[in-house]
Amino acid sequence: MSKGFQIEIMGKTVKAEYLTDKAPEICKAMDEASPFNGQALHAKFAGQEIIVMVPFYAEPENEILNVVPGDIGYYPGRQTICIFYGKTKPFGKVSVFAKVTEGLEDLMEVGNAILEKGVLTLKEEAL
Repeated sequence: MSKGFQIEIMGKTVKAEYLTDKAPEICKAMDEASPFNGQALHAKFAGQEIIVMVPFYAEPENEILNVVPGDIGYYPGRQTICIFYGKTKPFGKVSVFAKVTEGLEDLMEVGNAILEKGVLTLKEEAL
């Protein structure tokens, strides 16, 4: 398994490291699904959160409610990953499985662009 993944969106690259000790099955599922292309949406009520549907399903692991900028979680109920880049209050627990290691500062610009345009295309690949 790779150590993490990167997402390219709007000419920006965000790198993340897996938290394999806390969410091994979600990390494995994400790694096996890589690479994939997707659509990035923005949370409407929870705050500064980018949402991406993923081509896998996994059971919850390492569920938390109080996320911080840079946390990347998986939400099984919607089969999505949630990239938290600022002030956010999720509606429920999310399975945090990765942490942004590079590019967090770019996500504010990306998040604002998604809010303006509605959706942006992204590319994910293993590191």
